[in-house]
Amino acid sequence: MRFTRPLVAFAAALALGFALVGQARADSNVTRTTLSNGLRVVVVRDTLAPVVTTMMNYKVGSNEEPLDGLAHATEHMMFRGSKTISANQLTEIIGLTGGDFDADTQAEMTQYFFTVPSQYLNVALRLEASRARGLLMAQNQWNQERGAIEQEVTQDNSNAISRMLMKIQKAVYVGTPYGNNTLGTIKTFSTQINHKQLIDFYNTWYHPNNAIFVIVGDVDPHSTIAMVKKLFGSIPSAKLPARPKVAPKPMKAQVISETSDQPYTLVAQAFRFPGYDSKEYAASVIASDVLNSQRGALFALTANGKALFTGFQSDNHPKLSGGFLFAAVAPTTKPQTIAAEMKAVIEGYKKTGVPAALVRASIRREVAQASFQYNNIANLAFAWSTALAVQGLRSPNEMISAYKHVTTAEVNRVLRRYLTYKTSILAYAVPSNSGKISMGTGAPAKENNSIPPTKHEALPAWANDILAHLKVPPQTVHPTTFTLSNGLRVIVVPSKLSKTVVLRGSIDNNPVLQEPKGQSGVGDVLATLMGYGSTTYDRLAYQAQLDKIAASVNVGTDFSLDVLSDRVARGMQLLADEELHPLLPAAIFPVVRQQALGAILGAENAPDTLAREQLQKLLYPAGDPTQRHATPASIRALTLADLRNYYQSAYRPDLTTIAIVGDITPLRAKILVERYFGMWKAVGPKPKTDLAAQPNNPPAAAVVPATGRVQSSTTLAQTMAFGRSNPEYAALQLANTVLTGGFYSSMLYHDLREIHGWVYYVGSQFNIEKHRSVFTISYGSNPQNIVPAQQQIVADIEQLQQHPLGAHRLLRAKALLLGLIPVRQQSYGGVANLLLGYAQEGLPLDENIIEARQELATTPAQVQAAVAKWVRPKDFVRVVTGPGPR
Repeated sequence: MRFTRPLVAFAAALALGFALVGQARADSNVTRTTLSNGLRVVVVRDTLAPVVTTMMNYKVGSNEEPLDGLAHATEHMMFRGSKTISANQLTEIIGLTGGDFDADTQAEMTQYFFTVPSQYLNVALRLEASRARGLLMAQNQWNQERGAIEQEVTQDNSNAISRMLMKIQKAVYVGTPYGNNTLGTIKTFSTQINHKQLIDFYNTWYHPNNAIFVIVGDVDPHSTIAMVKKLFGSIPSAKLPARPKVAPKPMKAQVISETSDQPYTLVAQAFRFPGYDSKEYAASVIASDVLNSQRGALFALTANGKALFTGFQSDNHPKLSGGFLFAAVAPTTKPQTIAAEMKAVIEGYKKTGVPAALVRASIRREVAQASFQYNNIANLAFAWSTALAVQGLRSPNEMISAYKHVTTAEVNRVLRRYLTYKTSILAYAVPSNSGKISMGTGAPAKENNSIPPTKHEALPAWANDILAHLKVPPQTVHPTTFTLSNGLRVIVVPSKLSKTVVLRGSIDNNPVLQEPKGQSGVGDVLATLMGYGSTTYDRLAYQAQLDKIAASVNVGTDFSLDVLSDRVARGMQLLADEELHPLLPAAIFPVVRQQALGAILGAENAPDTLAREQLQKLLYPAGDPTQRHATPASIRALTLADLRNYYQSAYRPDLTTIAIVGDITPLRAKILVERYFGMWKAVGPKPKTDLAAQPNNPPAAAVVPATGRVQSSTTLAQTMAFGRSNPEYAALQLANTVLTGGFYSSMLYHDLREIHGWVYYVGSQFNIEKHRSVFTISYGSNPQNIVPAQQQIVADIEQLQQHPLGAHRLLRAKALLLGLIPVRQQSYGGVANLLLGYAQEGLPLDENIIEARQELATTPAQVQAAVAKWVRPKDFVRVVTGPGPR
């Protein structure tokens, strides 16, 4: 469960490291109805995969909350059970489907969504109907949930960039409810929000005449609507109160500053921008696209080495939006310096106008996006939900006509009217990292062998049907594969559901093994420089060619193409041109090297970097290749010749696989790949890319302090001499699913969050390679809960080792894994990445079905034996980022 602010999402993406000619698709596959109680239902049939996304959009959010976070708290409590489905039943049934589920709270609406195999549509509808009436919202349930939601608040408050962005939004939206604190505060959750406020808010706003139900996927529209009428038709409508008025007060110029723990300085300049209801909204979208164009002056600040990243982001609402310039720079650059550079760009555009060519290119890309929406079921559901519930449109395509009629003069008018520095807000977060690490013991302070009871309740008959008829799903993806004479392998999956084609390519590589001594980081610097054009087109000319066909290209050891199917030949030609014939301009190389150096200097003392490096040191012996990483010295020493030499050795067709999915036949794909990639030749012997096995690690612990963080992120990890071909692979995947799969219904989530409230999130993973593997468990908690949480984790693992799993719990894990098979194929990109991964690991392309058969046949004793054999609960390495254990 989450609250959503586009700017906070932007910050998260930035912290992790930093995508059109076409016609709008007609709504021939759209069926609509409005029930007698006012519930609007829209079913969009998309047969891309046997998957469906249901999205209930209640038109209430933080705008309507009388207390900060009340809408967010209500969203959480919607998972705590109703009069017809208890919380235990809800979580168990959700886990059985194997699908994705979540909810988010926005300013204008709160969404609840499931993405499940189409065969479980009735399950998703019944679960949604169960909480559309008779929600319990009991005080004891809130007392239990409050601990988890307070940790979510603590987690966000620990992030300086999140704090900065929330301050910006409050200042931009002064006088409007758009500035309300969607997340909430510790104060409101701990002392103000209670059962009465929760149930009153629910009873005031959660009614069918205040909701829009969007259902997208491989379903029959008429039978789907019949089910919705049966389950939701008797829910009464209610009179809705007046909504808060939007009366913006004048913005006042101010400066907001924060001290962060990130490896870069983030700078933001905030303005007001047109809202959805404005006649200028379409022009503002195109203006945003122009500002983000890689041919534009704003991106040039990045391309010319003045910033690590630059961009423009809007946070849209009906009556008023926010417009935000962003830049990330090395810590050595003053925030005022890059702010002045961005201001010069904006003032230049306001004075002379934006290039008309960029306006035309932006319109082409917006129009093409209408086609790309249909190659991802879940994304299409989100697009329809936003269009109907927030924008007040009849479909996402309704904006296409408006975009087509935007003129350059209108874009210039928007920039001149709204990007006014006199009232803008400047904000920046500057890093302050000590680079310190403290060591300790990895063993928990004391034993805790208690296992919190799991209350299993009988499920309704319609839910038990999932377990009663559990079987391996049919294979719906039927790839064609061929290999060129140069060794390049190609996988093709035709689909005519969207007039688009996605290509995903990967070169098998491992920089820690392949980069020459003293040249760590050469691969990353090379990949950046490769984005500066080809030997045919320089950077700007190359981007202009992509703009003509509204295509997106990325190059490097992982490369990609997203293009409309009628432009696929030109798109593939351009991809091959930059991937196989990169310009690597000598004049730009010093700029890119300096950017990389600035990033390394900022990252070397950053907590997240130190935590990753410390984890490798504790897991592996000295000299292991995983402990290699770029340093300021290795980056400074790089030459352009080093980059060219590395390209010749690492970029080779006989280590490359390409997966192509979309509106293209295998024959057409083969012709194009041979035409544009067939002349690619490998040079020298194949490099070694697989890491060798290493001995098991001993227990150890480290704490990496992080400026401003009050919540701790803990990683428990251990090495395993386990390879991908091991026959116990299926048993370990089932064990992992029992531990943290299915979120609510998992063992660790239940014990650590539901019962004790020690953590906000917990996840586990077996990262299995050819010769070595790592088992990892990660969780976020308050410092005093680090050790108790680890003790409970150890106790749960030992329980798995000492006792066979209950038949019901194992069957539930199997159901979840089987349900994931179609869900992972609900987008062109998902199919391409799945097949690409199998090919790169040397596995059959139907590995998902092979694994499913093995998982279905696995017994409780086999899971117990695998966990006992491979997992060592007393040998975890523990690395804490943030405050250490208390």
